[in-house]
Amino acid sequence: MNEEIAELKRRVTTLEQYREKDKSELHQLDKSLQVFINEMKNISDDLKTVVSNFKEAVVRSTNATQKDLNILKEQYKSLEKKFSVLDNKVEQETVVADAEKWKKIVSYVCTAIVGAIITFLLTKIGIN
Repeated sequence: MNEEIAELKRRVTTLEQYREKDKSELHQLDKSLQVFINEMKNISDDLKTVVSNFKEAVVRSTNATQKDLNILKEQYKSLEKKFSVLDNKVEQETVVADAEKWKKIVSYVCTAIVGAIITFLLTKIGIN
């Protein structure tokens, strides 16, 4: 019976040692898990900040792009008006000027022909 009691005491002691070892390991795991949870919270907070900053950057970039686009549209309209004025000016100086020159040449030729005909007729009727 003493041997059974001794064996039981030894088994209880072994079980208590395992229990203490398990408690220690469980405590270490709990601490590690707590550290992991805290790190995840920090990462989550940092990620929220990054997302917020990214959204703000996108909004600022979009606004700047829109502003630049509006400036380019205004410059385009201004250049289009200047081009239209320049086109009209070039047309006046080329097409209209050429037309005027042609009218003058035709007028001079017609005047010369009419003058020649009148001169021919006057010489035929005897007027010098």
